[in-house]
Amino acid sequence: MTNKEYIQSIMSRIGANVNDTTILFAENPTLNPDAQLILKDCEKALYDSFCSWIPMYESVSEGDMTVKWNWNAIRMMLGRLAVKLKLPNPLDENEPTVTAINPWGQ
Repeated sequence: MTNKEYIQSIMSRIGANVNDTTILFAENPTLNPDAQLILKDCEKALYDSFCSWIPMYESVSEGDMTVKWNWNAIRMMLGRLAVKLKLPNPLDENEPTVTAINPWGQ
């Protein structure tokens, strides 16, 4: 299995298309699509690309065509990748986004 076959398989499960796969490889130029599968590199590329796409992509409509991704699957995939790669989960709603200053000093 190649990196491209793996990425396409994962992305097809969440409703992404071939163009999204092409963009992912363009955003991750060190990942060779035709090389033998390197799982950790593919997972990192998926994590990095989806983290940058999330603010843009919830539903895209153009003319009579609408593209919707399976956001529940994306949440689960990113959560699993974040834990596996020991990176922050960009979709974790339970993490605090602001930390308070200790008013009594250190």
